[in-house]
Amino acid sequence: MFQGQGLERSRSGRSFKGPVAWLFGRQLIAGLKWIAIYAFFGDKLDSRDWMRAEVNERHGEAPEGEAFWFDYLADSGDGQCATYNIAYLCMHDLWIPKENSAPDLNKETKTVSLADDTGNAFKLPRGEFLFVGGDTAYHIADYATLAERFQRPFDWAYEDIFGQEIRPDARRPIYGIPGNHDYYDALDGFNRQFCKPFNLENIEESGDAQPQLKLKGFERVQEATYVALKLPYGWWFWGLDAQGGKIDRRQAAFFSSLGNPEGAVESAPRVPDKLIVATPEPAVKFGRCAKEDEEIVETFEKLGLEPSFLQSKGGKLPSSQCRLDISGDIHHYARYWGQGLAEKAENTRLNYASVVAGGGGAFLHPSHTDVEEIAESRLYPSRKDSHQLITKRLLKPWNIFQGGYIWLAGALIALLTYFAAAIPESSWSIFKLLPAELRPLHQDGDSLLSRIQAALAIEWVNPSNAYYWDLGYAVVLLALLIVSAIRTKPFFEAAMESDPGAWIRAHYQFIGFHLALFAPIGFFIYWGPEGHPHPFLASVLVFLFGMASLVSIVASRRYSDVLLERAKAHRVVQWDYTPLWILMLFAVVSICYGLWHYGMYPVSVVFSDTLTALILLLTLGGLILFAVVVGSNLQEKAGKWRFAALGGWHAVLQIGVPFLLVAYSSWTMILAVVGGTILATLLTAWIITRDSLKNDTLFHQEKLGRQLLWLWGLVGISAMVGAGWGSPVAVTWGRLAAAFLLGGVLSCVWFGWYLAVALAFNGHNNEAGGGARSESYRHFIRFRLTPKKLTGYVIGIDRPVESFQGEGDCPKFRLVDVFTISPPTNEVDPVTWRV
Repeated sequence: MFQGQGLERSRSGRSFKGPVAWLFGRQLIAGLKWIAIYAFFGDKLDSRDWMRAEVNERHGEAPEGEAFWFDYLADSGDGQCATYNIAYLCMHDLWIPKENSAPDLNKETKTVSLADDTGNAFKLPRGEFLFVGGDTAYHIADYATLAERFQRPFDWAYEDIFGQEIRPDARRPIYGIPGNHDYYDALDGFNRQFCKPFNLENIEESGDAQPQLKLKGFERVQEATYVALKLPYGWWFWGLDAQGGKIDRRQAAFFSSLGNPEGAVESAPRVPDKLIVATPEPAVKFGRCAKEDEEIVETFEKLGLEPSFLQSKGGKLPSSQCRLDISGDIHHYARYWGQGLAEKAENTRLNYASVVAGGGGAFLHPSHTDVEEIAESRLYPSRKDSHQLITKRLLKPWNIFQGGYIWLAGALIALLTYFAAAIPESSWSIFKLLPAELRPLHQDGDSLLSRIQAALAIEWVNPSNAYYWDLGYAVVLLALLIVSAIRTKPFFEAAMESDPGAWIRAHYQFIGFHLALFAPIGFFIYWGPEGHPHPFLASVLVFLFGMASLVSIVASRRYSDVLLERAKAHRVVQWDYTPLWILMLFAVVSICYGLWHYGMYPVSVVFSDTLTALILLLTLGGLILFAVVVGSNLQEKAGKWRFAALGGWHAVLQIGVPFLLVAYSSWTMILAVVGGTILATLLTAWIITRDSLKNDTLFHQEKLGRQLLWLWGLVGISAMVGAGWGSPVAVTWGRLAAAFLLGGVLSCVWFGWYLAVALAFNGHNNEAGGGARSESYRHFIRFRLTPKKLTGYVIGIDRPVESFQGEGDCPKFRLVDVFTISPPTNEVDPVTWRV
């Protein structure tokens, strides 16, 4: 049976790799280059420009029996064990007790079987094709990752079911659309995994499973990253390659032309009356509907599709149509609208459903995050199961440790903070947290630490306080430049879409604003104060003006993107390059001014102080910004302030507790505080996830968040008080080593606390799931298509296993959901909608 998560496991000669390390693990670090390239140049490196999609009609004929079956999964290729389990189910016939079996979320009941044990069960045959809804492998769906985390588990499943031999009758078409993780490899891995090979005869018929990422049980037939499949009974399946909700113009023209005579694109595109639309990202998630101004709304309207997922629409679709919107990206199951068995909720819709089904093998996204704009008709796992599993794993520090190099970041923060407060004269002199007699030079003038302190010692006379005006200007300058860099592109794009005069006026406004922003530098050059700034302040000023130079370069890059777009429809004149010249000129002036005007101290001192300032800024400012920008993306304005406070408290604990322990505590007290903190954290994990806890509504969710917040505050304050209770301790190599170790250990504790509390307040769902790295509660959907309706059978598996051979190893499958959408009663003859 499955024995834990996150570790490599061996059975029958196989080594199952656990989920990738999401908390800055080595796989993520190795892929940062490609992720950065996609972030900066993804809009220019568009492989879709060279694709030519065609309608696939191979599934259009009605089957010999009444039903046509196909499978859907999304977000696979992470933990090998979970992916293997889903692959096994996808390639196997399944049985349920009867055709109208109700979903059963009782963990002790197995409602789905691999064989007909009763001789009278209802068969769910393997689908005629498999559709993969995005994010095929993690972190980057390149060749190596796809081969290891997607192809290998699928091949293992095939071998366990059909044997080593490649059987033509066991092969099914496989289709897919790319998610953002597929795009990080510029679609190279995706094309090899899904698109038809050029030399089909030599590759597909060979016995070698490696070339072009061939899967043993499947064949690749699609021509592009988007697909249009003609299905029986007048149904169509559209797979949209909609990154960020947008589709490119060729894709829009392709789908808009379907159903129109001779492929002509009409002003009002015609759409099928019965349609399945697959997108890489959901329009409805965590109980929140898409907003009117989101890209996915514009995409649907451009294709003539009703955006029924808007809150104002309430899942309503014209009675002449029937549509299912399905997507992955969120790694749990949630259904909005549609019709379940014996379901009479107010959100029931007979002809429309929006489904999130990202359970193909990636880590579990907590399902108890809920904004409550719209209620889920079905959720898997339940809120209680999700809370118990994820919160417990987050509050176990070793799970955070295994999730990546968060511990190393905490160790370096603690080491450099203690070093800055104890060794360099410039940073020590600010607060003087340690008495001078306890520093190395006053203890042993010949030690290595003493020589380092001597090398960083400086002399200055009466530093001028007037330089704090310079600091204020530098902070304001950097803040406004960051805002300007963020706003540059949308500001000029809006002007470009308006009247011709708006483009000129936008330039005058931009140039005037930046000249006014840069003008005070001249004042500080010619009318600067007498004397020298404090050495640490001087280093900070050098750092801030260096950052201002970097931000100016980023702003110029964003403006150049606007010019590139403008050149496609307008003539670019010399005047249009003026903002570029101003930004680049200031980038040079800023860095030169910072070094010339404030760089009067030794390079070693400036480097040490700059590193200290950077660490403190990234820790304090970075964690607050991380909380506000990333953690509170589901929150309104008031909620963002709450998350800013959570981020600030997190930063205080990350910096303060390790420093106080090393600077003021005895070794006995260090062990007591660290041991007590970990014990209190584990005790909280047990208390807050006990079986008697009820957590089914937002009220209880808020209550849970407040309880966790109070407990976190109590544990953190206790650790701070205990750590700072003693007297200052002499600076030694042992204390520096202890700072590194304590920072590493406690960072895993505090980061786990932060994610658990933030998650309880509907924040950091993605980061909490990545930190927990759970392979539990995976699922896929087996669809049944008949002349009267489309039925989705959602098959879940609570705990994946390493082998399906033997009764003792067989996992507990569950029928998570059975939902239907029905065509209109007065449906149009499907022959009237054709390609």
